[in-house]
Amino acid sequence: ALVGVGNLGKAILSFFSGRRPNLQIVAAFDSDPYKVNRVIHGCRCYSMENLHEVARSQGIRLAIITVPAQAAQAVADALVKGGVRGILNFAPVRLRVGPHVHVEDIDMTVSLEKVAYFARQSGKRKDK
Repeated sequence: ALVGVGNLGKAILSFFSGRRPNLQIVAAFDSDPYKVNRVIHGCRCYSMENLHEVARSQGIRLAIITVPAQAAQAVADALVKGGVRGILNFAPVRLRVGPHVHVEDIDMTVSLEKVAYFARQSGKRKDK
């Protein structure tokens, strides 16, 4: 599942659409009424209000969070309530979940800073 169908969420849905048959996004969730009950990049978008029920009924075990920081913990709580055991978190906040749930935090800023650092180091070595 994917929670948060904004710019990043849509890009992720587009990327996964038809690409990996064994790993697919089967449900998306958003609070925007213009996105709910629509198919976006081949994926049905549900209301946030139905998140844990849909996750449980569809047997969803993995989810991607692409919501603002202030909404991320409530989303994580609903996902866990729905049976999700693995979360890829793009929200810029640490999630508090039980030990039975694996969370992988993705911070693109830190990753970009790391790439920039190593690119500068590589450039310095070539100049010598």
